[in-house]
This record gives sequence, C-alpha cells and structure tokens, in this order.
Amino acid sequence: MNKVWKLPMRWKTLFAGTTALALAGSCLAYAQQRPGGDNVSAPSSARRLPLEDRAKVVDARIAALKAGLKLTPDQEKNWPAYEAALRNLAKLRVERYQEQKSENAVERLRQRAEDLSSASAALKQLADAEEPLLDSLDDAQKHRLATFARVARERRARIKG
Repeated sequence: MNKVWKLPMRWKTLFAGTTALALAGSCLAYAQQRPGGDNVSAPSSARRLPLEDRAKVVDARIAALKAGLKLTPDQEKNWPAYEAALRNLAKLRVERYQEQKSENAVERLRQRAEDLSSASAALKQLADAEEPLLDSLDDAQKHRLATFARVARERRARIKG
C-alpha cells in the first residue's frame, strides 16, 4: 500500500480506539454510580428509626404538607379524609417493615400478595380522598402537592436503595 493511504488509516484506527476506550470508561463509571445520582444515602442507623419516632416523623411531614398547602376554609373540609388516608398508608408501611419474613419461599410469596392487596386498598382510599381535595386546590397548591409527593417518593427510593 502507498504511504498516502496508510496515514489516514492510522488516524482512523487511533480515533476508533480512543473512542472505544472513552465509551468503555464512561460505561464503567456510570455502572458504579448509585441510583439517584450523587445523592448520598443516610447511614443504616439513620434509616432505622424507632417506631415512636417514625410516628412523629409522619406527623411532622403531614403537618408540613398541610402548612405548605395553605388551605382555605372550604379546602379544609376535604383535608381530614386525605390525612386519614395518608396515615393509613404510613401505618401499612410500618406494619410491613415489622413483619417477620418467613424462610419459606411460598409463605413469603403469600405474604407479599397480602401486602400488595392491603397496599392496593390503601392507595384506592388515598385516591378517593385526594380527588376532592385536588379539585379544590389552585394551580400553585397543586404544584406544591406534586412536589411534596415527588420528594416523598425519592426519599423512599433512596432509603430502600
């Protein structure tokens, strides 16, 4: 082969090799990241609050949500059902956490099915209670409620992950 043809081939080979290394390195770096990006999860001791403290945290979060929504007197009428549904869902999470997990795979599967059934009923109750409240909120309040829900989901995912 002539020199003119070999020189571009060397550059192409070098470029292809460099690109492959860069892609491989970025894939490895991405694979080592924790879900949720740069968030640092809390130490395991911080995730395992005593039950009485968990209840206080739930109370505080519900109070913060209510204060953040700045409900009008008409909207306040829809709050008790929504708050009860939130508390019921939190109670189910605590109960699920407390349950002893069976060593038997079939029993674990049955327990998971029961947990999902309970969660389904609690989520339906929450949806039924949230609908009238949501219908009465203005756009700014709806945005705050959506932000609160997103932050709560991310917090639960971070704790589980």
